[in-house]
Amino acid sequence: MEQKKKKDQFVIACLDREADAATVLPMARHFAERLGKGLIVLNVSTDGQSDWLRQYRLPYVGLKGDWKTAIDGLPTAFGGVLAITAVDTTAPRSSITHPATLLRTFRDCKIAYLTVESGKWKMESGHAPANFQLSTFNFQLSTLLTLDHRRESKEKLIWASYMVRFLGSKLTVAVPDYKDEGLREKLRNNLLSLKKFYTSLGIAYTTVKIPSSNFKSPDSTLIADATLAAPQSSLLIAMTTDPRERDLADLLAGPPELRLLKASPIPILFLNQRDDLYVLCD
Repeated sequence: MEQKKKKDQFVIACLDREADAATVLPMARHFAERLGKGLIVLNVSTDGQSDWLRQYRLPYVGLKGDWKTAIDGLPTAFGGVLAITAVDTTAPRSSITHPATLLRTFRDCKIAYLTVESGKWKMESGHAPANFQLSTFNFQLSTLLTLDHRRESKEKLIWASYMVRFLGSKLTVAVPDYKDEGLREKLRNNLLSLKKFYTSLGIAYTTVKIPSSNFKSPDSTLIADATLAAPQSSLLIAMTTDPRERDLADLLAGPPELRLLKASPIPILFLNQRDDLYVLCD
């Protein structure tokens, strides 16, 4: 009899409150199964009381302490390769689902983290644990990413390839429609590099143009396009900004990823700007 391979890498479903289980758990189970990883439900509280996690009949860990410490330890303490959490613009600042608190909590995270708007992507069967079956859910997410004149992160392209290879996603690469020839030339060079990389992996993708703007990032422009960033069917892969590269406008209005998180109608898979990001093993 063939034995099941022991899981040593995990998708971590971060649940700060019971109300978000219907949003986070279906997505977490979907990614865990498609990526061939284990699944752990994680809760962190000041009193360590997390018995309510038992109702979901999934492996779980309840910690006493603070979320920031737990998130920093995801790859080493839990073998995490992907964290999934709800985001709620109406949540109190004390909850990690509040956009500013979420980004502050995950700012040093070494693995990818997926944010899903609270109340979206709910379990079809509601909260009833007895009906919580993975076969109930069939997400077909279209993956979006932007490419502009700047040097792109390889981790961003790698995660997009995982979405295509393991989750059957269609990939759309959005590029600004530059008028400046110098920027157009840099963009062409980046597109050639992307084509070479994805051709070597056998990854198919579609390229579309979006308006270029001096006031909005390409990611913000993309999510404003309801045709491309269709709610309930799209996911954006985005890099957070390096804190050393932020300017006065970022200090006044908040970092670009905060503005993006508040405005996005679709889930966002964030990758931090780090030299030691943990990526999946094939």
